[in-house]
Amino acid sequence: MNTVRWLPLATGLVPILAIHATYLISAAQGHVPWCFPYTDSCTSISATGRHGAAWYLFKATMIPAALLLALFWRDAARRLASLGDQGKGPKIIRWLGYIAAIFLVVYTVALGADGDFFQLQRRIGIILYFSLTAFAELLMTWRLGKLTVVDRTRPFHLAICIAFLSIGILTLLLQIVMTDYDKVEDAFEWILALIMQLYFIVMYFCWQQPSFQLTGR
Repeated sequence: MNTVRWLPLATGLVPILAIHATYLISAAQGHVPWCFPYTDSCTSISATGRHGAAWYLFKATMIPAALLLALFWRDAARRLASLGDQGKGPKIIRWLGYIAAIFLVVYTVALGADGDFFQLQRRIGIILYFSLTAFAELLMTWRLGKLTVVDRTRPFHLAICIAFLSIGILTLLLQIVMTDYDKVEDAFEWILALIMQLYFIVMYFCWQQPSFQLTGR
């Protein structure tokens, strides 16, 4: 199976580069404030792609990013099955990835459009994209741990999954105890998005290992 080895790297890097580029453009054009969004919580990721030139860049990069996401999960599921996972895991992972990619497109297309319908579309799109991608990453990490192949990147997979779950639980608790949670919500969104994309970059190095090299289809 000649899986494209650079696919995980592209899947992780394209969204990271896209959202930081759109932030810089939006800030330069005065649509969002200059700050460090990971700690200052000064703007949401969505706000960076709503106006001006950043609107075009966001859509031009995130829709291809959704395609890369779908291709990654397709190849990841195939690789997992070829390495010995004969259960339903690969199929579930593949479809979680496909659906997450679809909802990333839904969110991206609706971004910048006015009206309650588009606001609901954006909210549903981003929640399902985040949730299903995180679930696929967790399931992939679990299924990889069941294989007999040597995986030196596994501690990094686990660290990312633990960090994502921990921050996710923390945000839920903060929403309960904080009356002004909205003041820090954007920062957590940036952090969670970055952690989610780092998983794919780790998978790039995972696929380079001799035990993960596959040939034929």
